[in-house]
Amino acid sequence: MKALVATRATQGLRATDRTDCVEGEMVWMVAPCDTSRRRPDGPCDCGRTFLGMSSQGRTTTAMVQNLPGLSRQDYEDALRGSFEARGLCSRCRTVFFAEHVDALLALAEALPEGSVVGRRLGRLVVRVRRQLPH
Repeated sequence: MKALVATRATQGLRATDRTDCVEGEMVWMVAPCDTSRRRPDGPCDCGRTFLGMSSQGRTTTAMVQNLPGLSRQDYEDALRGSFEARGLCSRCRTVFFAEHVDALLALAEALPEGSVVGRRLGRLVVRVRRQLPH
């Protein structure tokens, strides 16, 4: 199954780049705050970063990677575990995690494995599109 994972690839190409995630950890996207929606390149980076599910760090780049053996339920459990580790959303309904995982999977599935992406609010911006050999 393809998923978005943290990468250092293309880091530093933009002045707003940052990474303190673990290379290869699965990432998710927090909903951008009002400040970030008004100024995506402004002082709040929540609309341009991904959050690491394990490290709790942030990164402005992610890679589409095939993770053999990863099931949809594993993905959802990882996201839920990330929230629990942060002490977030103790009242979140199961549907929140399911919908977020579905959105993340759809984003990853739409791109070739190895593609490096950034984020602009709710959409991905391709930095490097990899073509796999046939």
